Amino acid sequence: MLKKLIILPFIMLMMTACGNEDTEALQKQNPEPKVDDVENDNGQTDESDTETKEPVKPNTNAASGSKAGKVNFQSIIPSEWGIKLPTDFPVNKGKYLTAIAGTKKNLATFKFYATDKPLDLNDPNIKNSGELVGQLVITNHPTVKSASEEIDQTVFSEGEAVDLGYGITGYQDAGAGSLFTSWNEGRWSIMARSTTEKSEESLKTAKETVKFLETHMLPIPKQYGQLHIDAKQKGSLAKWQKQKNVYTLTDFGDNTLKWLVTFE
Repeated sequence: MLKKLIILPFIMLMMTACGNEDTEALQKQNPEPKVDDVENDNGQTDESDTETKEPVKPNTNAASGSKAGKVNFQSIIPSEWGIKLPTDFPVNKGKYLTAIAGTKKNLATFKFYATDKPLDLNDPNIKNSGELVGQLVITNHPTVKSASEEIDQTVFSEGEAVDLGYGITGYQDAGAGSLFTSWNEGRWSIMARSTTEKSEESLKTAKETVKFLETHMLPIPKQYGQLHIDAKQKGSLAKWQKQKNVYTLTDFGDNTLKWLVTFE
């Protein structure tokens, strides 16, 4: 009986030791995930799983000194001139608009270019890699009177009357190998030109211009504006007055009207 009492505790001790060894072996086969300490906003330490993240790359699609590829054309204009340029100049899809620009005395000049990638104002690569879109010149006059003297203020009423549609009457006149169809809209004097050999193009261009202006607004001149649309689009010109400032658009070809209506 005494032997049984001595042997029984010994057997129980051996079973406990074996159980501990099995537990340690299981822990080695399935270790718990490692937890790093992360300090929170309050200076306390939280536990969170470690995670590998890709570094965030900076946006390199914007031109130097501009935002999201937008060039700040307004920066060229002296603030005392009181001019606000449009921010939605038209440019073909996939192209970027920039300019060779500057101010000298009373003139601000912009030669606009379309490029395949963003280029800042006056970037040395503009001429080599860009395509000329057109030119804007703003002249700051000493007086409103001297500014108004630059603008054709003709009210057309002479020549052969032609119907341009939308209740507008134009007047045709020929001279020096050209045929002109002229009319007024508000304080704008407008003229469409073609050669006399293709005289029908003058009237066609005039009607197309009137139709376009039915859904698009010309800048409001103070006091006058003039628009010359060439049927071949080579000599198109827009010029209008805003108090002491005179705006002139040239070399925009068939985009002349699209650019003109972006101004207020």
